Amino acid sequence: MKAIFNREFSSYFTSMLGYVFLTIFLLLTGVMFYLVNIGYMTASMTGFFASVTRMAVFFLPLITMRLFSEDRKLKTDQLLLTAPISTWEMVLGKFLAAFGVFMTGVVITMIYPCILAAWGSLPIGETINCYVGFILLCSVILAIGAFMSSLTESQIVAAAATYGALIFTMLLGSLSSYVSNAKIESVLLWLSPLERFSEFTLGIMSFEPIIYYLSLTGLFLFFTTMVFEGRRVR
Repeated sequence: MKAIFNREFSSYFTSMLGYVFLTIFLLLTGVMFYLVNIGYMTASMTGFFASVTRMAVFFLPLITMRLFSEDRKLKTDQLLLTAPISTWEMVLGKFLAAFGVFMTGVVITMIYPCILAAWGSLPIGETINCYVGFILLCSVILAIGAFMSSLTESQIVAAAATYGALIFTMLLGSLSSYVSNAKIESVLLWLSPLERFSEFTLGIMSFEPIIYYLSLTGLFLFFTTMVFEGRRVR
């Protein structure tokens, strides 16, 4: 798995994709930090993360669209399928590589709370919660993108399918406001990963949304593994 991770992670930076993603990610987060925190002179980062999580839906598929589809197109996936590693290790190694590129950008953004702490009273607990929730939410998005990438050899189709799935989850939260039945409304809100992020902005660490995000990430990685298990058997 380590070899898969190293190969995949380095491939993001031997091509332009890793640099393009980090440029877009840091540009968008930098603009939002300036508009929300500097513009309104507030040390709370809940507004910043509320905006950035919506943007994550559109820039994270950039690093998952090629995750499996490129190997399938170039037929190099056959080497992976016949390699002396389990399918789960192969999927997890590739997923962690994409996650590692994402986390590179997240680590750089940690300069923002440092700036706020230097010039104001930073709500540390609330900020940590927001970072934890953001990372977990994005891990779900990356897992969905990985699954979509495993289904096709076209990066464009993989990205479009990921966008479609993510927009659908966003609509679940929006539809809840038009439902009169309280139980159905609560189910729609519960199913929407983006809506669950609001629980992290309250400054209280809750295990329910953490387990929800980890379970959803694991579920889509399991689906991806089953796709390759089926191909390995054939």
